[in-house]
Amino acid sequence: MNARAKSLCSYIFPAMGGLFVTYLYNVVDGIFVGQGVGTAALGAVNIAVPFITFVVAIAAMFPMGGATVVAIRMGRKDEKGANEAFMTAVLLTVTLSALLMIIGMRFSQQIVDISGANKLSDDMRKLSADYLFYYSAFSIPMLMSTCLSVFVRNDGSPTLSFIGMCVGAAANIVLDWLFIFPLKMGIIGAAIASGLGQIFSVLVLLSHFWRKKGSLKLKQIKLDAALVKKICKRGVPEAISQLTTPVTALCYNIALAGLIGDIGISTFSVLSFIYSLANAILSGVAQGLQPLWGNCYGRHDTNEMKCFFRCGLVINLLLSVLIYGGLFFFDEPIICIFNKDAELVRTASMALPFFSLSFLPMALNLIYTAYMFSTKRTNAANIIAISRGIVLKAICIFSVPILFGSNAIWLAPFLAEVLTLALSIVLSRTRKLVYM
Repeated sequence: MNARAKSLCSYIFPAMGGLFVTYLYNVVDGIFVGQGVGTAALGAVNIAVPFITFVVAIAAMFPMGGATVVAIRMGRKDEKGANEAFMTAVLLTVTLSALLMIIGMRFSQQIVDISGANKLSDDMRKLSADYLFYYSAFSIPMLMSTCLSVFVRNDGSPTLSFIGMCVGAAANIVLDWLFIFPLKMGIIGAAIASGLGQIFSVLVLLSHFWRKKGSLKLKQIKLDAALVKKICKRGVPEAISQLTTPVTALCYNIALAGLIGDIGISTFSVLSFIYSLANAILSGVAQGLQPLWGNCYGRHDTNEMKCFFRCGLVINLLLSVLIYGGLFFFDEPIICIFNKDAELVRTASMALPFFSLSFLPMALNLIYTAYMFSTKRTNAANIIAISRGIVLKAICIFSVPILFGSNAIWLAPFLAEVLTLALSIVLSRTRKLVYM
């Protein structure tokens, strides 16, 4: 294996695995809740997903923006500046997570009502508020595990980053089983299990800094306004890119609550769990390439940078084809993992082949967005991310059922991703690489 292939593997697989495990928390909750509590609880978890994934998306701005700055400064051999960027990102993440913890716990009922719960049964509405309240209580470890995993990976320990996320996921699975089945804690037990799993993950990741394994150090600093602005600017495209999950969930919840009702929400709950894992795999490739692009940019190595870009497109396209093939041929067995209710299996298996078509263009859009913001073409990355994650996705979800009937709603994400891909290709050809 040559040096380039080794670099790709050593960064992409841990990033992909770490992000996959991050999203696996909600999916595991969905599986245990669907099997141990019922279809109403499964839909209730999905109602809470827009706020939870919104929090994760906004918080992604700091570690991903900070990681870009760290990678460029490391490429320039500026270790002091890299550490300042790291600590600034950590402090910003802690501050935001504390704020969102307060909001999520204080306004849990209002938040789920905005997400469509006010149009559903009282049972599902109450369950979703309970789940969000207890999940929000663990906002700090939830967001810090994601933040620390990014920097541990960038600081030369991608394997430990992946192990940290796996430990948390394993703890979540064991605790989900314990709280939902033997202890009969229901949906509240699922939320608490996820939070405790995140704490285990943070402890493993902190060991990287306690043992002083890399260049980055945990130490007190003074926040610099210019550096905060730079980190936020670099991280906005990634945050917007991640917003596609909560925007998709929110729009679908609102649309389906009015069109179909409880069974529509439960159906989309299964689809959104599958979507989140596919998004994690494909986004993980883009995130794994980020430090490689940043280092190439810092060294002004255009050829190597473009080679990694082409590799990213090929890898993500192949992965998306494999994911789609697996979902197409094994749709019913996969759906039955969450719940075996006959009506739910029927509606979800009908929708899944159309819904998952979006993974193919999405795979390429994620690479284009990450490549643009990693090479300081932030405005172009913002345009792609906003168009894909917010504007086009919302327009398609609400307009497609009106134009083509309610069953066509499952094709809306595919149409939005295709339109975004056309925009990405145009911007990649018109916004040239400039070293600054």
